[in-house]
Amino acid sequence: VDSVACQTVDATPRRERTTCSAFFQRNSHFRTNYRMVASSENEAIAVIKDLAAGTVGGCGGIIAGQPLDTVKVRIQSPTTRGLYRGPIHCFLKIVTDEGPLALFKGMTSPLVGNAPMQAIVFGMNGNANRIMDKYIPSLRQKERDLPGSKPNFLRLYLAGTWAGIGQLSVCVPVELIKCKLQVQQDQKVKTFKGPWDCVRQIYQKSGVLGLYRGFWATFWRDAPSYGLYFVLYEMSKWRLSDKEGKNTMLSLLFSGGVAGIGTWLFTYPFDIVKSIIQTLPIDCPRHERTLVYQFTTNYRLNGYRFFTRGLSACIARAIPANAATFLLYELTLKFI
Repeated sequence: VDSVACQTVDATPRRERTTCSAFFQRNSHFRTNYRMVASSENEAIAVIKDLAAGTVGGCGGIIAGQPLDTVKVRIQSPTTRGLYRGPIHCFLKIVTDEGPLALFKGMTSPLVGNAPMQAIVFGMNGNANRIMDKYIPSLRQKERDLPGSKPNFLRLYLAGTWAGIGQLSVCVPVELIKCKLQVQQDQKVKTFKGPWDCVRQIYQKSGVLGLYRGFWATFWRDAPSYGLYFVLYEMSKWRLSDKEGKNTMLSLLFSGGVAGIGTWLFTYPFDIVKSIIQTLPIDCPRHERTLVYQFTTNYRLNGYRFFTRGLSACIARAIPANAATFLLYELTLKFI
């Protein structure tokens, strides 16, 4: 602080510069508070930049991955899966019958929900880390946890899981609207004219709770997957980092891909059930909307292979989505 403070008054007489330095030396409490304020301001700016870059990167990932996400949902949904022989046939049939823009159906919903979801994940992840630092000695951030050293994987998993739970408040309605619009095929007779019409109709028939249909399937998909994603991502980064703990852009892209694919392999069955529940008619019987019913019924009728339908499209989607997310994140940070 002394050097910074004196540099700011370098054009003043020597006596005044000395006074400046002496002031900070004599008033240690002011010096400490000054440092804390400066540190807090820098941290706040860094948080805003990260959030902005994360939002831009997230939107880029959504746009890049939406076509294959639509293919995945079409194959998963009971209203459309019988129409396609596989992901490639589904992709080509959508383009041929409905036009290439049909691959981007339902994209408005996740784009609108991306910013608040990023804010919730960012905030709750930081909140979980502060709680562990304060109340759980074994999980506190230590010198050995700094870049270049082995990450605390349990800490990462718990913080990520907590963040995954928090974002459900936005994620469930966003996913519900997206899925309902993605399975609409007939351009002449549409159940929903757009995302806001979809919200209106669901609210009129089922109230606010209707917008959270598929909550438990989304919970079991997202809560553990966020924790697992952070663990796999940081583990891969750690393994691929140099002696100083730094990573190349290629290693970051690879780590993101490893984390994304590994997470989907673990949670994909819940994603299928979520898509089924969220694409059922609004007035379908209550028991058909439950997690247990869909798991037991589909396993009895189709076996375990049923829970891998659309997985290849999902894994393929991770490549452009992760690449766009990381690329736009880095570019945004450079421009702001």
